Amino acid sequence: AKARPEVVNILNFYREGRYGDGQGGEAARAGPETGGAAAAYSGSAAPAAAGAVPAAAPVVIPDHVKDLRQFKYHDHTADIIVHSWGSTRAEAFAQVVVGMFNYMTPLDNVEIVRTVDVEAKGHDLLDLLYHLLDEFLYVFGTEMHISRRVEILSFDETQFIIKARGYGEKMDLRKHEQGTEIKAITMHMMKILGPDSVLTENGTVAREETGDAVMDGFPHEAFVLLDI
Repeated sequence: AKARPEVVNILNFYREGRYGDGQGGEAARAGPETGGAAAAYSGSAAPAAAGAVPAAAPVVIPDHVKDLRQFKYHDHTADIIVHSWGSTRAEAFAQVVVGMFNYMTPLDNVEIVRTVDVEAKGHDLLDLLYHLLDEFLYVFGTEMHISRRVEILSFDETQFIIKARGYGEKMDLRKHEQGTEIKAITMHMMKILGPDSVLTENGTVAREETGDAVMDGFPHEAFVLLDI
């Protein structure tokens, strides 16, 4: 998979050390390419009109949006696999996104001062997970937004539509440690596990046939290979 041009641009932006010269303004997104919708933004970092004093607008985090770290990484040649888990499929999906951002920069250094909303669509669950991650990566590429927490706002598993909100802040190399660049999301080796089934590119099989034991308290898992 190839990285979107916007992601390539922001990676070059950091490589060239331009993050302190005022050239890193937000790029407007005209509309979705495939599988997604434009991201909405809110937070205390919103630009104010000329001559106006920005009003403090602290981000309100719902009680159910916890600061979780339910993921780990598996090496794969030159790439990385993010393995997440959750008590629900939505939680497992959200934790894949958090795991992706944590690989880009340690999230313990990321404050929550703004939010972004994304919407993704797919033709099945695998495609939906791909587009969810791709939408968040696009937002990083255009706005430099790093999500420390992710909330799934709605999840239609029949029509394969998902809406999510990312809580975090803009990446700033003067504050945030630079981890590993994520160039693109891939479908290769993607896997979604439920209590009784495992979904891969090759179809759905019973979980007991794969030998994948169910994690105690976390019957839902996801594996995504990221191009780095």
